[in-house]
Amino acid sequence: MDRRHFLRTGLAGLSLPALVACGSDGSNTGNTANPGNPGNPVTPSETVDQMLNPAGAFPWGVSSGDPTAEAVILWTALSPRNTNIDQIPVMLEYVLLEEPLADMTEWNSKFQEGPINRLGEFTAFRDRDYTVKVDLGNQALYSNSRFMQGQIPELTGNQALLYRFVAGSQKSRIGHAKTLPSGEVESVKFATLSCSNYPAGLFSVYEMVRREPLDFVVHLGDYLYEGGGGGTELSRNGVARTPNPQKEMVTREDYVLRHQQYKADPELQALHATHPMIAVWDDHEITNDAYKDGAENHQPEEGDYQERKATAIRTYYNWMPLRERFPRDENTLAPDPREVIYRDFQVGDLCSLIMLDTRIVGRDKQAEIMAVDPDRFNPDRQLLGFEQRRWLSDRMFEAKQRNSIWTVLGQQVMFGQLNILEAPQVELLDQKLLGNLVSINMDQWDGYVAERNRVFNLIKDIGIENLVVLTGDIHTSWAIELYENPIALIGGNQLQRSLGVEIVTPSVTSSGFPDEVADLVSTLLPLLNPHIKYSELKTKGFALIEMQREQMNVTWKYAQSITDESLIGVENEAMRKSFTVQRGSNRFDGALPINIPIPSSPF
Repeated sequence: MDRRHFLRTGLAGLSLPALVACGSDGSNTGNTANPGNPGNPVTPSETVDQMLNPAGAFPWGVSSGDPTAEAVILWTALSPRNTNIDQIPVMLEYVLLEEPLADMTEWNSKFQEGPINRLGEFTAFRDRDYTVKVDLGNQALYSNSRFMQGQIPELTGNQALLYRFVAGSQKSRIGHAKTLPSGEVESVKFATLSCSNYPAGLFSVYEMVRREPLDFVVHLGDYLYEGGGGGTELSRNGVARTPNPQKEMVTREDYVLRHQQYKADPELQALHATHPMIAVWDDHEITNDAYKDGAENHQPEEGDYQERKATAIRTYYNWMPLRERFPRDENTLAPDPREVIYRDFQVGDLCSLIMLDTRIVGRDKQAEIMAVDPDRFNPDRQLLGFEQRRWLSDRMFEAKQRNSIWTVLGQQVMFGQLNILEAPQVELLDQKLLGNLVSINMDQWDGYVAERNRVFNLIKDIGIENLVVLTGDIHTSWAIELYENPIALIGGNQLQRSLGVEIVTPSVTSSGFPDEVADLVSTLLPLLNPHIKYSELKTKGFALIEMQREQMNVTWKYAQSITDESLIGVENEAMRKSFTVQRGSNRFDGALPINIPIPSSPF
C-alpha cells in the first residue's frame, strides 16, 4: 500500500512446484523433471556448459521455503548463455545434518564431509524463467517419478540439511534448510518481515535476521516494489540501488527483471540461503492498493489489469520458494488458475500457522473516502471472500480439534482497529453498529468492518483461545490486543475479554512516519486506542517471536542504519522492545492499561 497520504495525514518435460524428476509417468505436475530411464547417465557436463552463462550460472543464489515436518521446497534459478535455450538440466546435491548449522562459514567443510546425496536430473525451463523447485521429502508427489540418480528421501521433523544445485561444471552457493518440528514441541522461533523497497535502503534488516537461530522466516508481503524511481544516492558493493528496470513494472519482462534484482542483493540472498521462508504477497508484488478487480496504481494505458495481475502472480510463483498444489498448464507452464497463496503449516502440537491472502483473491475495492466513508460498514463488503473465509473456518476448527496451543494468522494488513473516533458498539438485526466510527486507513480491516466482525465471530464460535495475528504492510511496529469494541477499555475497564493479540512488524526499508511527528503520534495513539499497547513508527526492523508451551515472547529489533554499508546487520540495541503473552491471557505482559476520562457520547 502507498503510505504517503496516510502518513502525512518440471515432470515428463514439465513438473508441481516446478519440480520433478527424470523418468516420470508423464503427468504434468508443474515440477521440473527431465524424462529418462533409471540408471541412465546424466547429461554430460560439456553439453550443459554450452547452455550456461559462462560468467556464472547461479547469480540469484538458492532458497528454501514452505517447510513441513516431512518436506521442504528447495529453489534456484539458472542464467542461460542466451534466451533461445528452451531448457537446462540441473542436479541437486544435499547432505543431511544431525543438527542445524547456522554458521555459514562451516557449510563448505561440512558439505565436503558428506555423505553427499545426488538427485536428478531436474529441468529449468525458459517458460519458468529457468527456475527450479524440488520438494525434497515429498515422497507422495514423486511416487511415479524415476530419477537418473538418487531417490526422494524420507525426511523427519526438525531435519536440517545443506544443499546446492549443479549444472554442468558449475555449482550454486550452498544453502541451509530445515523441516518443521513435529510431535510434542517445546518451542519454535521465527522472525516476521515485510515491506522491503530496494531503492529505499540497504537490506540491513535481512542480515540481522540471517544471524538469528530460527526455525523459519515469515515474510508478510511487499517483498518487492513496482515503482521505477529512487535509489540514486545509495549503493551496495558499488551497485546503485536504482530499480531494474527504471520504470514501473508492468510486463512479464519487467517483473522478472525486478525479481532478479532483488534475488541478487547480497543480504537477501544470504537470508534465503540460511532460513526457510514462508511468504505471502501483498499489493506491491503486483501494484499499489491492488484488489480483486483492479488497483489504485493501475492505469488504462497500462493494459488489462487481470493480465497484469496474472503476470505478476506467475512471476512470483516462479521466483519464490512456494509449494504449488496443482499442475501447471502443459503448453505455457503458467500456474493453474485454481492456485491460491493461502495455506497452512503445523508445528507439532504447539502452533497452527494459517497464512491468508487479504489482498487479491477476495478483496472488494477500498472505500473511496478516507476515515468516514459509510461503505466500509456495508455487510456485503469482503476482504477474504467467501471461499477463503470458509477455508479459514475449517483450518481454525482443525486447530481447535488437534489442541494446538497457539493459532496464528499470518496476513498482510492491520486487523485491530485504528480509531480517530469510536463509540460503544450495539447490535441490531444481527448487525453490529457504531463502534469503530472514524478510522484512518481504508485499505486495512477498518475498511471492511463486517468482514472483521465475521472473523471475530469465527474466533468465538470455534473457541480459539490463544490467537496471534501477524501483520505487515504499514511499515511500522505495533502491539495490539484484539477486542470487538476497545472503547470499553478507556477508563481502565479490563473486563472485556481480549480475543487475541496482533504483532505488526516494521518494514525492512520502506518509509514510516516522518521523524518529527512519529514519537508524538505514538504518545497520542493510546488515548483513543487503549488496545494498542506499543507502537514505534519510524525505525526499520523485524519482530522476533518465540512460542513456548506456556508463553510467547515477542521482541521488536531495529537496525542501526539502512544507508551505511559499514552498519549492515548492526542492531540498535537501545531500541529493543519485548513483551510476553501468557498462555490463555491474550494480553501483552508489561503493557499498562490506559486510564483517561471516558468522553461523553457524540450521540
